[in-house]
Amino acid sequence: MFSGTDLTSTDQMSITPAFRDGLRRVLSSPALMVLLAVLFLIGVTVVLFSLELDEAPYVFEIVVVYSIIRAWCTGGVLHRYAQNRPMRAGAFQRACGTFFFRLLRLHLLSALILGGCLYVWLYYQFGYYLVLLGLGYIFCDIVLDYAKIRTVVEDRRSMVFAVTAGFRFAVRRPGAVVGLYLLNAAIPVIVLGIEWYVSRAELEPVALFAVSIVLLAWFPLLFLSTQTAFFQDELAYPGYTAGSGVNPPDLPVTEVVAGPPTAGV
Repeated sequence: MFSGTDLTSTDQMSITPAFRDGLRRVLSSPALMVLLAVLFLIGVTVVLFSLELDEAPYVFEIVVVYSIIRAWCTGGVLHRYAQNRPMRAGAFQRACGTFFFRLLRLHLLSALILGGCLYVWLYYQFGYYLVLLGLGYIFCDIVLDYAKIRTVVEDRRSMVFAVTAGFRFAVRRPGAVVGLYLLNAAIPVIVLGIEWYVSRAELEPVALFAVSIVLLAWFPLLFLSTQTAFFQDELAYPGYTAGSGVNPPDLPVTEVVAGPPTAGV
């Protein structure tokens, strides 16, 4: 039962079951994998095309638009993984719209943190400022990701308290949180290493590029799903979401007659 507090239980969930559960949630929704892969492919293609045309000043605008689209999708993605059940397209769009402006503030905070760290590193040109950039990236990847999860799962309205809650959740479980993060991060490192090795065998560049795009789009979903599974099993239960206003609009009798949704995401 969800207690609404962050008291650390004596029977905390191991990160291995959380990882397996999160992996199942990702694989159970291939539509989201395709959606993110298409968005990522479009973004990369547009940026490369603008660079070819010597229109580098437009790269910033492209990144901003792409970030807004990602902020829109993140609410629906997290709600889908939190509920751990298929959602029809209408319910997914409703979840995206419900959490869009809340998550957009978190995306803006992430951009400010990473942009500030990158500016300091480029301005001073000292190696130890690269550590600052790395710490900023990890903070955004861990604390702000849990803030997004708590925003969606607990239907939080204040992003200040969401960030505080995400930070509190991480510091009270440092070993498990960092262990799950490293487990997730190890997979793209291994896969990209294999790709680099295979590329030396003169694999078709187009095929290698397509595989890379799909994998780079899939990894953020893996992080979100495993972290959602870990959070729910620590402080709530699998499938728990507090936001009744973004639940699928179909009445229970609809699923009794027509069965659970098999289309959508």
